[in-house]
Parts: sequence; C-alpha cells; structure tokens
Amino acid sequence: MGKKILIVEDEGITSLELENKLRKWGYMPLGTAISGDEALQMARDLEPDLVIMDVRLQGKEDGVEVAEMILNEMEVSLIYITAHSSDSIMDRAHKTSPHAYFIKPFNDNELKFAIEMALFKHEMEKKLRESEKKYMALMDNLMVGVFIMELDGNIVMLNQFLAELSGLGSLEEIIGSNAKNVFREPQERRNFLKRLKKEGKLLNKTLMMVDNSGQDIEILVSVKIEESLIYGVVSPLNQ
Repeated sequence: MGKKILIVEDEGITSLELENKLRKWGYMPLGTAISGDEALQMARDLEPDLVIMDVRLQGKEDGVEVAEMILNEMEVSLIYITAHSSDSIMDRAHKTSPHAYFIKPFNDNELKFAIEMALFKHEMEKKLRESEKKYMALMDNLMVGVFIMELDGNIVMLNQFLAELSGLGSLEEIIGSNAKNVFREPQERRNFLKRLKKEGKLLNKTLMMVDNSGQDIEILVSVKIEESLIYGVVSPLNQ
C-alpha cells in the first residue's frame, strides 16, 4: 500500500492534476480539501503521512494556519505549494518546518523528489521516536538509578527510579536543577568530583545522599566522564 497523501488545494484543476500524479508515482491520494475546516477533519479521519498544502485557501484560515492546526494534533510531513509568495508568508511558513515550498507552476520531477524525501524523513523520525520511547521505558523500569549531568552538577537526564529515590519531585522538576543539594556533606561531594575528574571514572563508591525529607540514604555510585558530561549509575544500600 502506498503512502497516504492529503491534498489541500482550492483550485479544482490543480488538485485533480496532483491526484493523478500521485497515483502515477505509486502513492495513495486521500482526496482534496478546499478549506481549513475540511482539511483538519480529513486529516483527523484519514491520518495522512504527508500533506500537500496550498498557502491560499477558501475560508478564514490560510494554509499556514491550517498546517499549524494539523501539526498540533498529529505527526505528519508537510509540503507547501502556492501561486503567490511574500516575505511575511514565507516567515510564517518556515516556522511550521515544511520539507519543501513550491511556486506554481512547479516541476514534476522536483515535486516527486521532494515527496520522496519528505516521506523518508517522516519514516525515520517516526522510528527515532519509537526507539526513544523504548529507551525511556527501559530506563524507567530499571531497579537502579541512571543519570547524566554536567560537570557543574546540572542534571541533564535521570530515570524514574532515581527521581523517586531522591524524593525531589517529578522528572520535569528535577531535570535542569543542580545535584549538589542531594549530598549531605559538601566536602564529600567536592572530593568525589575532584577524584572523578582526575581518574575519569569511579566504580562502586559509597556516598551519603539526602532525600527531600532530610533522610540520609547510603548509595553506591559508578560514574565516568565523557565529553564534559558525567554518566552514572546509582543503587541504594541497605534497602
């Protein structure tokens, strides 16, 4: 089954020509919307892989506004076509990250290539998102803490286990904060960091961590420095 493409175009001849070209190239045109409301409803119902959007449409919204509404609800690739261009429209269009922008009349080979590349990019981004979801699911289900932080202590990433162990809040609240406050003894933290910078990595070192309620938690830490970031694994002792 070919990739699904929604055409949003209020000129009947242009939309018919586009549908015929898409079928010839092996794609599945989902039909043509001529207004913003129709385009949004068809996108919701038919879930296209790509939208070919005319900047000028019937109704109160132009193509850029319609594209923004569609992109707010779903992940889809976007190509703009128009008979007219202006700096203001181009500036707004660029903010929606389209794959291409064509001025009518457009070259068939160039359009076909742009569609191929847009769909390829869409597929790669989808696989990347799925991979990231699997990675985060793995991280959050580990029974040890995992973290990445900058040398000054700013937290870049941590998993759910470590967030719960620290009691400092949700992942969103903790990421971007500084880790120095989770150690009971500031000097212990400074000595640990000094040794890490000197040796590059430390394995199974014991530290005293304090959670949000002020309770001490003895932890076992293994860390390494890579490209100015600290990567670490934390497990609580005696729990």
